[in-house]
Amino acid sequence: MKEDVRALTKSQYFFKLHPLMVPAGWKVKENHLYQKPIRDPRHTLLILENESCGKMVQVEYAGELKYVIRMQNADQSKVSEDSDAPYEQLIERLEDLMRASDGARNLLRLRIPAGWTVAHHSLTDTNPDELAPDSKAWLSDFKRDLLKLRHDEERLLLDVEWYPECSPAGHYALKLIKNGNWDSPLEDMLCIHPKELAYEINAVLKKTCEHQYVDETGA
Repeated sequence: MKEDVRALTKSQYFFKLHPLMVPAGWKVKENHLYQKPIRDPRHTLLILENESCGKMVQVEYAGELKYVIRMQNADQSKVSEDSDAPYEQLIERLEDLMRASDGARNLLRLRIPAGWTVAHHSLTDTNPDELAPDSKAWLSDFKRDLLKLRHDEERLLLDVEWYPECSPAGHYALKLIKNGNWDSPLEDMLCIHPKELAYEINAVLKKTCEHQYVDETGA
């Protein structure tokens, strides 16, 4: 059943966002790309911008559950366009375009609201509980720095590490830092399972949608 996006609360808005595999370097300028089709008068559903490579990706609704995926340069010149993509193929085609542009391997899909930049992303959904101690995945998927999301306007940094690095005895460490103050993180939690980590990342990002980390000065 289609829904009216105007009736969504901030919390509902976040959990209806479609998880996406967004490589490092891309900033989410606008995100109204939901897991299910929603009756929405806007045409542009997603805008991603990569200043380092000077490219922008847009997803537009073309009507009749068809979508246009467009990549263009900073000067608005078109690089590629995938027209009339059906809804059930939209995410796959969008991620293929991102991988072709950035050479990214399979990454953990995240719900990223507008305003966040993916500064670093090598976080996968590899389950450490299913790995042998001598698996090569410990060296490739469990390095120290796994994820950094930056919100410049609110001066927030979401950081995920695996510690000790590459160790089967390690764990995920998630921190939310404001104003570069690593001594007093707003959030500081440990977990082992990737599903638990994804839940905690979602919980933090949802709170930012609700402006729960804005202090009394409004900063």
